[in-house]
Amino acid sequence: MSLPSLAEVEHADWPALERICTSLGLNPKGRSEIVRMRVLDHLRRRVRAEAWRPGVQHEAALLTRLGHPDSAIRLWESTIQLDEPAPWVGLGGAQLNAGDLTQAAKDFDRATQMGDAAANLHRAESLAAAGNFEGAVRACDAYLASRPRDLRGVLLKAVFLARGGWTDEASTVMRDAFEAHPQLRELWRGLGTLLLKGRRYEAAAEAYRESLRGNPKDEVSWVNRGSALLMVGRTHEAIGVLREALEEDPHQAIALNNLGVAYLRAGQPRSAVINLERAAKHMETPQILLNVAKVQEATHQKPAALESYARLLVLNPKDAEALAARKRLQPSKPPRRPHARTTRRAAPRKQPVRKKKATRKRARPKRKARSVRRHGQAARKPRRVPKKAARRARKPGPQHRAKKGRPKPSRR
Repeated sequence: MSLPSLAEVEHADWPALERICTSLGLNPKGRSEIVRMRVLDHLRRRVRAEAWRPGVQHEAALLTRLGHPDSAIRLWESTIQLDEPAPWVGLGGAQLNAGDLTQAAKDFDRATQMGDAAANLHRAESLAAAGNFEGAVRACDAYLASRPRDLRGVLLKAVFLARGGWTDEASTVMRDAFEAHPQLRELWRGLGTLLLKGRRYEAAAEAYRESLRGNPKDEVSWVNRGSALLMVGRTHEAIGVLREALEEDPHQAIALNNLGVAYLRAGQPRSAVINLERAAKHMETPQILLNVAKVQEATHQKPAALESYARLLVLNPKDAEALAARKRLQPSKPPRRPHARTTRRAAPRKQPVRKKKATRKRARPKRKARSVRRHGQAARKPRRVPKKAARRARKPGPQHRAKKGRPKPSRR
């Protein structure tokens, strides 16, 4: 038996409602409103809505967002039709995420030829990703030709002009957008950002002032306006604007850093040190640490400046200013002395002194006089006499010993 729909029950008269109630096995007695609610509750419990299942195009779009462009490309290729530009746009987006910028631009171009004007903006994004900002601006112009007052197209064109280096043209486009949409005061903030990047600080300060008229609690506009005034040279105005920004949020590191620089230019180094050190506590960036170290060095805080330079070199080891400052501030090292030995060698054991035996010195024999070499004669070598023979020659022989009282023997 087929169940009636909820619409049939809602618009059924009393006899039809009784028949439906009887066929469903419900109690038909009571007021008509109560019986109708009874039948509707029964149908809601019996009838279940079909579960929604995503199509292939939904899965492909989800895979593109989740960061799986290769799988998304395969799914988009299976859904491509000759008369629908949407799959070509999805395929181009997946290829853009995969890094194939040339093929992505071709796919967006095909979707444009099929009549999808919004594909021009996607094509502009792919061209800008490849570095072709001039082509991106032309693609935005092609989109704005069909929708001249579209805010998205105008803002993208201004962004691509600014990234390409045409800041004057970007500011002109932003002014035109503000004239087309005067209710959007936030556009002044975007215009100020473009002018600040183009180093037109005076005009940027005025744009941020117009932005603050629409939203006085815009902290970014306060900070950026203070930076623009500081770059122009209006130091006292910049200090007032930055202090206004810190009243809303006293922990803004960028505002504290800029305020410290402003105080330093105004000739108040103590206030500069305080604000810069507060900025370094909230956010340690190379620029903030460099400003802190420079101010500490200027106020003759040598150990603190060395510590700040060391923290900067941890973040950026190749910073030339920090390396030169550390070399300049470090004291010259004295000549290195040899380190004393920590462990002493054991003293050698004393050996007993042995007395040397007294030796009798031998008398050196007297040198004999050498024969003198006369003129025309050869030198004669002295005859070597043995020691025993020499002793005998010294002693008198028995023939020379004459006894006392005895006459010498006569020879006959």
